[in-house]
Amino acid sequence: MTWFDALLYPQLRSFSEKDRQHALRKAKSTPFDVIELLGMALGLVLVTALTRYQTSSLNDVERVAAILLNFAVAVPLLVLFVGPFLVRRVRRGLETELAKRRGPEKDPQ
Repeated sequence: MTWFDALLYPQLRSFSEKDRQHALRKAKSTPFDVIELLGMALGLVLVTALTRYQTSSLNDVERVAAILLNFAVAVPLLVLFVGPFLVRRVRRGLETELAKRRGPEKDPQ
């Protein structure tokens, strides 16, 4: 487990060292829920709106430079607006894996 995984997914600490990779792989295959899908769609629309530009007045070299600059701006924006929904899905998957390992909750009565 890298420090980055530990930072993003604190639930991994609840798994044994040998089970972490398997649990993380399984959590990453968790299907998206409606909130995550809508959030990612809105994030993509927002990033697209923020990174639009006109190229009609630019020559070829300026167009390539504008494309590269636009890409350099869009990637961090995607991480900022879409990334949290990807992390949320994996965290939900890890919580599900933890619940499976704990077994059914006992009734306190």
